[in-house]
Amino acid sequence: MKNSVAIVIFFFLKQEIKLIINTIKFSYNFVKEFSIFRYLCYLVDNSIIPNRDKNFRNYILKNSKKWKLKRKFINKNTNKYILITNIVNHVGYTISEIIVGKNLMEIFECNGMAILRKYDLKSKLIFESFGIKKFIFLSDLNFFMRLKYFLKAYSIIRSHKTMDDFIEFKLNGVNLGRTVYDHYLRFTGIGTTNNFDYKLYLFLSKALSNCYQIKKIFNKFKFEACVQSERQFIPGSIIYETSLTNGINVYSRLGLTNAFTVRKYSDIKEMRKPRARYSKELYDQINNSIKEKAVEIGGNFIKKRFNGRPENDPIHDYFERPNFLKEKKYEKKEKITVTKKELCDRLDWNQNIPIVAILASDLTDGVFDNSWTLFRDRFTWIRETLLEIKNVNNVNWLVKPHPNDETHKVVTDTISEYKKICSNCKHILPFPNDVSTASIPKFVHSVITMAGSASYEYPSFGIPVFQVCESTCSGRGFTIDPGSKKEYFNLLHNIEKINKLNKDQIYQARIYSFIFSELTKIKTNLITFFGKGPMNDKTFWSKMIKLVENYKEEEDLLKKMMKLQEKNNDRHTINYNLLK
Repeated sequence: MKNSVAIVIFFFLKQEIKLIINTIKFSYNFVKEFSIFRYLCYLVDNSIIPNRDKNFRNYILKNSKKWKLKRKFINKNTNKYILITNIVNHVGYTISEIIVGKNLMEIFECNGMAILRKYDLKSKLIFESFGIKKFIFLSDLNFFMRLKYFLKAYSIIRSHKTMDDFIEFKLNGVNLGRTVYDHYLRFTGIGTTNNFDYKLYLFLSKALSNCYQIKKIFNKFKFEACVQSERQFIPGSIIYETSLTNGINVYSRLGLTNAFTVRKYSDIKEMRKPRARYSKELYDQINNSIKEKAVEIGGNFIKKRFNGRPENDPIHDYFERPNFLKEKKYEKKEKITVTKKELCDRLDWNQNIPIVAILASDLTDGVFDNSWTLFRDRFTWIRETLLEIKNVNNVNWLVKPHPNDETHKVVTDTISEYKKICSNCKHILPFPNDVSTASIPKFVHSVITMAGSASYEYPSFGIPVFQVCESTCSGRGFTIDPGSKKEYFNLLHNIEKINKLNKDQIYQARIYSFIFSELTKIKTNLITFFGKGPMNDKTFWSKMIKLVENYKEEEDLLKKMMKLQEKNNDRHTINYNLLK
């Protein structure tokens, strides 16, 4: 269903009013964070830091002094730049991107250039303190340009008959249809749609505006490489795809704190590959050198995760969520561990019948982070799977929602869909809220998921995992990856015949765990741990100042390993010290 031009114009004008309100809010927040007098002085002399936060000012001053002497050694190629993006509004994210960019500036002997959202003064000050002086700002453009792109968006959407057709829409080599659909799922909390509602028009107009600006940037400047961790949504996906289509390597950080790896994308065919998809060459290297050690470390990591060690938890949270999702509360509950007998007694199931767990993925985030999938999106997969297993009663099915369904209060969630389709099916039940995931390996026969950490967690226990899209470890011999919907549904009907994994398959899953948890977690000595939630600015900047004061280049492990990565043309930054 598509809206008439009158309706979409109404929502465009409504959005314009929101922009005015946001501008007023921005002005208020700007005055709260920055001294107007200092800001006016900064416009004349950028050595003056306009922030009111004294700890932040001290960090900027000390960091500027630290990097001042390094600038003259990294600008041999003055006509080429390392493009460092800053899409997510979080200082930990910003500094991590800059650190990766600074290392690449030294490796390629280029200057740096930052791309920021307009008026992001705080990030600009941080970039300047690292000696980066060239900036590009993405803006909302003026009213008439916004109207122009909105009308163009209306025309484009009207020309596509179905959502599947729209998803394939491309412009300048960038898959804008997929980007807009992905953005819509993320920022509405709706897991799937066939309707062209007004937000799709607004998001497409924003994407067209960004595409226009980004094309001008890439036509004007020569980039040696691009640093970008947020490869999805608007404008992240547009910058990312534009870089690769122009033959520019993208370096994408994997990890949300001060220990991470950097994935190098150098082939447009690899564009949709997950960041944590490690090369076959790396697996072979480990199997031929430290296999026993890797299997032991990787296996212990998984055991600790299932014993409830917080530091071993998979990452489920991200820095930026729309406010209407952020502000909703969720309840944390104590969990119990149960055996198969205890679970079956509780659910009134026959203990002799196999139990299969359907572990839902995040329904609105990272939907297109794969190069192949059997379903358009994750919500469609859940829906069609539930419809199919209604008629598969030779096993019992447990349906477990992703933690972010509850955390972010998504509009369309797994349990609501279960209630619509399977509420009368005794052989299909929701996973009990008070039962710990540590129980699952004790009773489950096999697991079905759409990528996610389950892809290597349960194979580490010898439990088969079925996947319906490319995951971080597809094709490595320890997951079951059906090639079509028909094959997938056939497997569901015969799932009780699937055998446990053999010893080598278990070992390969544990090797993946080792790579993910140890080999690619390289700590940087320029940023302190900052967690996933709200930060204490005073504590954070105080710790950052100490790191700057104590920084020694010869102890910078990340820089050393990034240089080896580039020398050896490795896909990921790895800690070569652990391969000995």
